[in-house]
Amino acid sequence: MKRALGNWVVGDRFWDREQELKLFMEYLEAGANVLLIAPRRIGKTSLMREAARQLEGRYICLQVDLQKAHSPADAIVELSIATRPYLSLWGKTTALFGEAFNRVAAKIESLKLDELTLTLRSGITGGDWQARGDRLFEVLAESEKPVIVFLDEVPILVNRLLQGSDYRVTTESRQATDAFMSWLRENTIRHQGKVRIVVTGSIGLEPILRFAGLNATLNTFTPFSLGAWSPEIAVNLLLELGREYGLALDADSATRMVDQLGYCIPHHVQVYFDNVYRTCKLKGIQQVSRAFVDQVYENQMLSIQGHAQLSHLEERLKMVLGPELHPFALELLTEVATVGVLTPETAEIISSSYSIKGDRTGRSCARF
Repeated sequence: MKRALGNWVVGDRFWDREQELKLFMEYLEAGANVLLIAPRRIGKTSLMREAARQLEGRYICLQVDLQKAHSPADAIVELSIATRPYLSLWGKTTALFGEAFNRVAAKIESLKLDELTLTLRSGITGGDWQARGDRLFEVLAESEKPVIVFLDEVPILVNRLLQGSDYRVTTESRQATDAFMSWLRENTIRHQGKVRIVVTGSIGLEPILRFAGLNATLNTFTPFSLGAWSPEIAVNLLLELGREYGLALDADSATRMVDQLGYCIPHHVQVYFDNVYRTCKLKGIQQVSRAFVDQVYENQMLSIQGHAQLSHLEERLKMVLGPELHPFALELLTEVATVGVLTPETAEIISSSYSIKGDRTGRSCARF
């Protein structure tokens, strides 16, 4: 077992999750389209990658990251590029882009990914993204093997479509969001049994669509929740890592680490161990006592460096709520974190100190 910080893991480094993985693959093999629901850093990407690794050979598994996508056309280009490792699919896919692809066909192997993305993007003009996307799904459906499309960071794209740069939902932005999600839904129906789609992301998709009244576009997707590790699983991982890296970490100290974390997000467990390991190395010691892990927790996990691990969560919150509602949301979350509960009376007091235009306060509170 090796330390894993920031990256997805597969194979022997994929710790526990056997039951979740088995059930997840059962859904896919039964032909289901899946909405994978989990907090950030919980292991969604690792679950998808490990499922793809085990299913490869019987299925064509396409990994698509939409974090940089700003439009449905961008999503179609990213999906198209994901077919590149499969020559039979890639040849048919590039034919959909006509002259745009022909211009670079001779130097395709030397093109960087960004250059290829821009080239294919130029081949989608006006409002023809939907027709071109339909043809792309037809190509996937005609493959000799069933196809699984793992669509990561769909909520980020949907949020951009819905709110734009000014964080305001308009009739036009809602229609654009509806068009994209309805197009995705229609293709799950049209190619059922031939193409499966897994949708996920580091922010919740359901709350965004519910906010816009578009939750019905998800009714062909089966929800699949992925939770944190149990305390027992987290303790076992810490003990295994301790053995692997030559630390005298006993069950009492490992349990103390888990108790301090409270909620065992896999990445946070790994970060805590890495802090313990690095401190041991710097001090030239191997013995990890309960007092020692308390010291590491206070001096490093609760330090500015430790808080940096959570900054990405705050960025995602601001991405969804915008600069107007973001401070209001932080106050609500701070109240819950410090007091343990948010009463309606306290929420009303906090709300009264903010001047938020329109009904965004009430509607956005429903998203928490």
